[in-house]
Amino acid sequence: MLTVRTRPCLYNMMQVYEGNYCYLLQLLPDMKAISGTVFSEFNGRPVLFIDVLEQCKYTSMLAVTHYLSFENNVVADMELRLRVYHDARVAEVTSYQHHKKLLPVYSYPNKKMYQTFEKKQVNLFLKEWLEFCVRYGVQFEKISPAVDVKNINS
Repeated sequence: MLTVRTRPCLYNMMQVYEGNYCYLLQLLPDMKAISGTVFSEFNGRPVLFIDVLEQCKYTSMLAVTHYLSFENNVVADMELRLRVYHDARVAEVTSYQHHKKLLPVYSYPNKKMYQTFEKKQVNLFLKEWLEFCVRYGVQFEKISPAVDVKNINS
């Protein structure tokens, strides 16, 4: 008889967090030394920004934002906040699209209509997305302090 696991396996989640860290490190080899904002371009337009919100000895807090161009306007498509633990070599999503403090497991249905394993799904998405960026050679450049990030796409 098959049993349904009602809680995510910590071991499986740690593999996801470790994968997130490895892919981030491939994209940003000097991640611990970065401050400010870095961006990546597609077809000559910056579309992916990583803002270093906090840089400490063992941890970093990053905001990853993807932008879409629509009729000469730039629209924020997605935003993830990541906590990166350099000593443990793991990275996890702490919030996405302004949804904060994700729990490992939710009862269903719930007030905000999160999926049962919402946090796991968001972290798996991040892992696949970072893997895509590594596979297709996404590279990041530092934005100089004189550049206005909001107007960089014009």
